[in-house]
Amino acid sequence: MKKNKLVSYCLFTYNQEKYIEKSLSSALAQTYSPLEIIVSDDFSSDNTFEIVKKIKQEYEGPHKIIINRNEKNLGIGPHVSKIIYDLSKGEYCVLIGGDDISKKNHVATAVAYIEGKFKDFNMLDFNANIIDSNGDFIKKIKLNYDYKQVKLVDFLKANKLESFAPGRIIKRNFFKSFDPISNNCPTEDVVLVLRSLLAGGFIRINEVLVNYRRHEANISTKENIAKFSNLAIIAQFAKDIIHLFNKNEINEKLTILLFQRIKLEYKLRNIQFSDKWYNKNVRIKLLIVKLYKFIFRIKFFFKLP
Repeated sequence: MKKNKLVSYCLFTYNQEKYIEKSLSSALAQTYSPLEIIVSDDFSSDNTFEIVKKIKQEYEGPHKIIINRNEKNLGIGPHVSKIIYDLSKGEYCVLIGGDDISKKNHVATAVAYIEGKFKDFNMLDFNANIIDSNGDFIKKIKLNYDYKQVKLVDFLKANKLESFAPGRIIKRNFFKSFDPISNNCPTEDVVLVLRSLLAGGFIRINEVLVNYRRHEANISTKENIAKFSNLAIIAQFAKDIIHLFNKNEINEKLTILLFQRIKLEYKLRNIQFSDKWYNKNVRIKLLIVKLYKFIFRIKFFFKLP
């Protein structure tokens, strides 16, 4: 009989005392085994970590629980990187925030996909129901496909990348291909997306495995994303591109094109997610974004794949 591989369910928290109990309870209810549940708190100023410790003390189920509290606030990028590179040991990592809730078959379904139909891919994203701060259903995210492969060419052509971070599953060997995320990079999501594209692409699957909680303190709100350093994100992109170039995994022509593309990305992020542009008219911002993309596609028409 085939032995299941160890999976690391990586739950990262920060000031989520209102939501962490239900989030962690959904992790403990997972049907998959063997499972290590890593709850890492990024130096919360509320009672998040105390609630986690209490739940761990009272738990008597089959899953292993590992808890960590950072000695200082690291920010999302380096925090998730610490969980992956220093705390987890599973063949696969499932990433989720401390305010979201997994379906009980989340891990089992994700593993079945990444070991079955999509075994050639390093990262799989799924779908979700959106819930409010009280846990009440708002809507299901609408996707007009069963699954979709997102490729590097989509990034190079500045197409919309249909990624979804909450609940994604990633192979450990994929992480080993890159260094930990830089300490000043404020996010892990777009970094992992680009890395997966550089390594062959990822799959978005239209199956609801997570209840994604939307509330005013979400890191993914436009107000909070506007606080991110766009330059730090682009610097991480550049670091990863150079890393692969130095390993002879991408050639000089592609490397130059990628640098042109992340230069565009810096402009687009500054328009979409910066304090300077935050209160500008939405239609004007969209028109400028479309114009920048159009100019880029025209300029590099003969170089794009």
